[in-house]
Amino acid sequence: MTSRSRIGSHRRPLRHRRAAVTVEFAVTLPILFLMFFSALEFGRMQTIRHTVENAAYEGARQGVIPGATEQQMRDSAAAVLGTIRTRNPDIGISQDTDAVTVTVSVPFRDQSWFAPLYFRNMNLTSTVTLTKDKV
Repeated sequence: MTSRSRIGSHRRPLRHRRAAVTVEFAVTLPILFLMFFSALEFGRMQTIRHTVENAAYEGARQGVIPGATEQQMRDSAAAVLGTIRTRNPDIGISQDTDAVTVTVSVPFRDQSWFAPLYFRNMNLTSTVTLTKDKV
């Protein structure tokens, strides 16, 4: 027996390997999709969280200007939320003589790109209080 025939006798036919590759692919593909879409949802949630914080700050910043109205504060916060097309935001405003407080809350279930599996009951909320300027 030559060395060439010995090497060839230990090899399995390629069709057996194709079946194994198909099974491995079928098992790992759902896990890969789960990880990929989870990462996208988490990234979307972080983007919305940051935008909600920025909207609350911009609304409060508008409110500390002497003569600013609540509608101007809402419009300022809504403009920031509009940059990422946020749906169903709740913008709350509280004022007294020395400070302005803006609270922005957004339900994540209305913002999700995919089925909201992980953060479906989460509300992203931010509150900012700034001291008013003295005239």
